[in-house]
Formats: sequence, C-alpha cells, structure tokens
Amino acid sequence: MSGIRRIAAAEVLSWYQDCPLMKTIVVSAAKNGHVNQCLAVCDVAGWRPDGVVRIPAPGRMTPWPQRVWLKLRRAFATSRALPDRREGERLRIVASGAASERVVAAYRALYGRDLFAAFSGRPNWSTPIFDVALVPRHSLSENECPDTFEVAGARRAILRRGVPVRTSPVPACEGQGVLAMIGGVNKAFDVEPVRIVQQVDQMLQRGVDGPFLMAFSRRTPGSVEGALRASLKDKNVDFIDRHDRAGFERALYGAARYVVTPDSLTMLCEACNTGRPTQVFDLHCFDPSSTTARCVQDLVDGGEVARASQGTPAASAPGGFVAPAAALDAYEAWRAELADAP
Repeated sequence: MSGIRRIAAAEVLSWYQDCPLMKTIVVSAAKNGHVNQCLAVCDVAGWRPDGVVRIPAPGRMTPWPQRVWLKLRRAFATSRALPDRREGERLRIVASGAASERVVAAYRALYGRDLFAAFSGRPNWSTPIFDVALVPRHSLSENECPDTFEVAGARRAILRRGVPVRTSPVPACEGQGVLAMIGGVNKAFDVEPVRIVQQVDQMLQRGVDGPFLMAFSRRTPGSVEGALRASLKDKNVDFIDRHDRAGFERALYGAARYVVTPDSLTMLCEACNTGRPTQVFDLHCFDPSSTTARCVQDLVDGGEVARASQGTPAASAPGGFVAPAAALDAYEAWRAELADAP
C-alpha cells in the first residue's frame, strides 16, 4: 500500500482534468483483502493506481452496535465518493466488495463506454456496470453450471479458483522449514488454539527440515496468541510478532512450506501462489455455506491445498493465483471497441 492514499471523487476528477493520461482508481470495500485483490489486478495490467477509495461496510460477524455505525459510515463514504461531474475522456476502475458497486454505477452513468471497470468477485448489481468480473468458483450455487452461469452486473465473467493475489518475490532457491500463519475472528471457522497445537505437534513428530515459525495477523485475538505461545514455547516453535513486517516477509520467502488457518483467503492464496506446498489447519467450521468455507473446500478439492490433519502437503504451480490474463483481453477489447467507434 506504499504510496497509495485515500481520495475523494472530486480529487480524482481534478487530477484527471489536469493530466491527459488515463487514470486508474481502486474502489473497494474497506477491507485489506478486497483492496489487495484490486491491487493484484493492477499489478498484472501494469496500472499504477492513482488512489484508493475505501467504503466501510459491516460484515456478517459484525455486532449490531458496530453494524449500525458502519452502515452510517458507509452511507457517508459512498456519498462523498460519488462523482458529480464528468471531466476527462476515459477512466479505469478496479473494484471489489459489494460496498463499491454504487460508486462504480455512478461513474458508469457519467462515462458510459468511456469507463473500463473490472471487479474482483461476483457483483450483485442488476445491470452490467462492469466490463469484466473475476468470479470465484465458490460463489456458484449448487444449481449453477460453470459453463453457463450468468452475472448480470458484468458484460463478461471469468471463472477462477480462490482470489487474485499480488506476486510475491519468492527466491529461486529452496526454502527451509515451515511457516504457520494464524488469522482471527471470521465468518466461518473457530480459530481454536487446542486444535492448532495438536496439528503442530503432529507435524513436528513427522519431522521438519528447518525451523518451525508461527506468525500472527492483526486479527488474531490476544487470547488465541497467548494460548499458542504458552503451549508451543517449549516445542521448538519460534514466533514472529504481528507488528514485525520485515520478520514476516523473511519467513514467508524463506519457508519450504506453509500451513495457514482457513479464515484468511488472501493468506491462503498468497501461500499457494508461491508454488510451495501449502496446508490448511483443520478447524471446526460453524458455517459451511459461507463463501470463506466454500472457497477453502474448493481449493482442497482442486488439489491446491491439503488439510494439515491429512499429513501430505500439496503444491500449486507458481503464479497460479495472480489475476488472469483474460482480464487484460477484456481491456484490450474495450480499447479496440472505442478505437472503432465513429
């Protein structure tokens, strides 16, 4: 996120007026996972985002007092982000999260076909405000066919596994040891220290060629982190502080394989994207119908991920979770369409 800051719609339009080059903005739900998906698309396309518009919104696990407050913040942020005039000829938007759709619809109303809009996820909008949507397989219902499903909110839909992630500079040399990544409160899984410790014990008993490191996210509850540190401190497990970003990156790039709690799809897909064997902690799922649970199951079914309790790690092809090149094909088709227009 270095060099990227929050912007209002009026500021975007002001920049656009002053510069003849086409601008790119990210419009996203105010969650790091959604923002990172947008940046992953920009990485593949070679677009430098000129700013990020974040729209806060409640999630399924948000307590009702916070839910009311976040709905008010969403209304305010959306109102502030809506453009009130058109300036400049063309614009690119990369979006993710349902909270972004009203803003993109307003830009579409102003720019018409002079706007190229891409969406990471499955949009809910009833008309095609997006040119292309990167639709995750786990968003399909049991009655939908992967070859014939329809998305009303996009002119073209590209089906994919997992979520798009940014390319990590993993060194060419083989790594050593295991990096365990621990998440936190989520809408599908109980992050249970007892079950995590049991599975770590099993891995250590099978043998680890190198260090066993454990990193915590900002979402990890203090009680969970404390319990894991207390239970594993005498078992040859080293811990990375949640605020030690440099230490985390060294561990990420130096590990031979990964084991991740299933609550963070971004962490899981980033690990798979390295091409190194990746496992997921086998934790209790209290909502199998959630998108998070369905995505994890889809990755397991597809062979990209193995459950830690099964003992055999799975490896994916490196780079398999970057944004697909087909999204760029949609962009080039848009450019060609405008070039042919009278």
